[in-house]
Amino acid sequence: MKPQQLQAFVAAAHHGSLRGAARELGLTQPAITRTIHELESVLNAELMTRGIRGIELTECGRTLLPRAEQLLNDMQRTLEAVEQVKGDLAGRVSVGTMPSIALTVLPKAAAAFRRAMPLVRLHFQEITVLDAIAQLRTGKIDIAAIRHIPELESDLVQMPLYSTKFVIGMRTGHPLENARRLQDLLDAEWIAPGGYDHFSHSLLTTMFTAHGLPVPKRVLHAPSSFAVALGLVSQTDMIGCFTKELATMVAPLGVHVANIEEAMPAYDLGIVSRRDLLPTPAIARFISCLQDAAQKQGIDS
Repeated sequence: MKPQQLQAFVAAAHHGSLRGAARELGLTQPAITRTIHELESVLNAELMTRGIRGIELTECGRTLLPRAEQLLNDMQRTLEAVEQVKGDLAGRVSVGTMPSIALTVLPKAAAAFRRAMPLVRLHFQEITVLDAIAQLRTGKIDIAAIRHIPELESDLVQMPLYSTKFVIGMRTGHPLENARRLQDLLDAEWIAPGGYDHFSHSLLTTMFTAHGLPVPKRVLHAPSSFAVALGLVSQTDMIGCFTKELATMVAPLGVHVANIEEAMPAYDLGIVSRRDLLPTPAIARFISCLQDAAQKQGIDS
């Protein structure tokens, strides 16, 4: 099994067509077809079929795809690690993250990293926890700077980055902006920005039941988008939870933090990576930059 065979297969799977794969790899369509047939012969399995809408992966193809992606990405990291040790500080670092980090420590970490390794390409994307886990496993991202995962599976490892607390945000001038107790907010409409993610639901549940209160009945489950949550909270009568750092940042946009007497839930964030994957020098440096940025901002790690 050769890397070129895996590249042709992965490209065809991603594009859903042999023509798209040929265009991406700079080869002819017959060459792509021949290379994939060679891979099928090596594996003694049919990987894809051709139909009206393009190619479709067989069950064997669907099984191979994430593993092929992982192999190719790991090979690329191996090459980059050797080159970086030799002094060629190029390559790429791909990071999945969420607003609590993207709008606080990430900019400082990126600036520090850029000073140290100006030629390394940085790729950032906002990501959900479930997508982060999937992309870590296939090698699409190198690390995920996300919330702490209580029951992390054994193939992944996480290290703490910082801890903070949630606050309750609402628009400036909200009828309930002078509320002092959670009970006063039960009848309001809340937004859970994590959609139907278990964490967003458990956050509201924990926040209210810990103080002997029922969970609010009116909860809008929105996509995992900070922009959606911010827009609705700042311009409607919906109420939401933000980390205290994010709430401070968006205050000029018309978000008021309620002065609630009850203790708010803690929020732990960390860095998740694959246990079996040794970081390249560039990845290791970026992790160090994230940790330094958290400490310099005065956040307890």
